[in-house]
Amino acid sequence: MRMIHAEWQKIWSVRSSRIYLAATLLAGILAGVLFSLTIRVTQGRPLAEFEPMQIVSVNMLGVDVASIFLLLFIAMQIGREFQEKTIQSYLSATPARVRYFFAKTAVFFLIALVTGVVVALSTQLSGRFFVASVHKQMPPSAELWQFTAGVIVMPVFYALLTVCAPFSARNTAGGIAAPVFVLFLPELARFFPDMLQATTIPALPASAIHTLSGTAEKGSLEYTGVMAAFLVLGSWLLLSGTTAIWKFRKLDI
Repeated sequence: MRMIHAEWQKIWSVRSSRIYLAATLLAGILAGVLFSLTIRVTQGRPLAEFEPMQIVSVNMLGVDVASIFLLLFIAMQIGREFQEKTIQSYLSATPARVRYFFAKTAVFFLIALVTGVVVALSTQLSGRFFVASVHKQMPPSAELWQFTAGVIVMPVFYALLTVCAPFSARNTAGGIAAPVFVLFLPELARFFPDMLQATTIPALPASAIHTLSGTAEKGSLEYTGVMAAFLVLGSWLLLSGTTAIWKFRKLDI
């Protein structure tokens, strides 16, 4: 617990970090509202022509924005320690590298969870407002809350993936590039041949998150089932975490 507290203090004691995290929450919430207000321009249709769940999902795209902000923050925080060699002094005080890695993981997990919950609930609320503003019936409660829970998984998963990346790459650029590549991998996979898509798309984190949120249609390549979705996400994190720890333990500092 002392290591976790120390890692938290390294973040919270810096004024720019506090401002950035607050800006991340605000950007995610405002982005959701902006997406709804500009949908006539971006989609060529007024908001009233969309289904209620589509209106809510447009607002909750703000969680995607917050996830990207968070991804950049984590990669810069950890990558800077390697590039500026400050990690040397930290490891002199705490030689247990695995514990150091997991302390950072725990802190960023909590930050991502709070960010995801706050932005998801806020954008869900704004989504409800826009649904009511066009006089449509609110989506079923079970569907709405499943979607919200699935959306919260996104920043948490990509935050944990981003924690692993700088420990493997030992710099900020690699820490950013790896999770961003995974984030946009589904778009790349759509250019694969059909046979390769059938094996690749179900194994992607985006498919698992869409399954958990209820947006992946049953029978589609994205739909994996709830248990398989957790297995996919867990496998990605296990592989990334194992690689990060292995490289970190081998690193001569």
